[in-house]
Amino acid sequence: MKHVIEVFDKQTEELLLSVEIPRNRHDKLAKLMDWQTVEDEFDGYDLSPEQVQTLEAWTGKSLKDANHIVQLVCIE
Repeated sequence: MKHVIEVFDKQTEELLLSVEIPRNRHDKLAKLMDWQTVEDEFDGYDLSPEQVQTLEAWTGKSLKDANHIVQLVCIE
């Protein structure tokens, strides 16, 4: 299972960036996302500014911008 951050343009909804979260962050990601069940990991999520900031630190990528939608998805 892979978790990926997807960044979209707010106006066009065009995918601008896709960043894989390192597998060694899985346990921390579960805590960050407050997943309660295994099934929660398979849902898609809009990310809060705090979550985006943490994920930027983990990935070394700049993700946030006023014109972006940042989401977390699971790719099996």
